[in-house]
Amino acid sequence: MSDNKEFLEELKYLVENDLSLNENKMIDLHHRFEKSPILITQLYQILTNNKLLLPFFNDIEATIYDYIVSNEMLNDKTYYGATLFVAELFDTTHTYVKCKVNQSRQILQKIS
Repeated sequence: MSDNKEFLEELKYLVENDLSLNENKMIDLHHRFEKSPILITQLYQILTNNKLLLPFFNDIEATIYDYIVSNEMLNDKTYYGATLFVAELFDTTHTYVKCKVNQSRQILQKIS
């Protein structure tokens, strides 16, 4: 499991089990996954706001990447710019993010 996926799965676990993101947990996540406290808080908030949908997310990594890309595009970024932003945010490759976003969108099309 990639570090990003493991990181997002851990945040998802916290939200699903109504566990708070306290200072100790924040420090632990920051040191283990090398993510900024601001990013950790923002992602925790995204997951909290969508808590009822979490059981339906098979690939939390793809879903979060797609969510952030979509939000960035609402802020006048191009698809390329938005996927590049997510790649830099999660310290991964641009191609990997594009593949994950496409995977998420294909799953959504099958469901709807």
